[in-house]
Amino acid sequence: MINEMNNFCRVFELPDEFPTGFCFGGGYPVTFKMIDWFNPIPPIELNENTKWEDYISGIKEFILEKQYIKVGKKYLLITDFGEVLFLSK
Repeated sequence: MINEMNNFCRVFELPDEFPTGFCFGGGYPVTFKMIDWFNPIPPIELNENTKWEDYISGIKEFILEKQYIKVGKKYLLITDFGEVLFLSK
């Protein structure tokens, strides 16, 4: 459920390349660059019937219009209420 306490998200620019090989022994560190954060649902619209699915299209459009979005890069939006979006332009 989305509420006042968890209505938050962060947008990360993903690296161009990831480590290769198996991740046995603890894995490999990967650095994501956090480039934005905001309340994905307008606070005035939050109620017990708020559904993430109703906002996905608008959020994608909003992010892809931002100046920080670069063609060819990949982005990940992670919400505090457990949803994610993968974006690219």
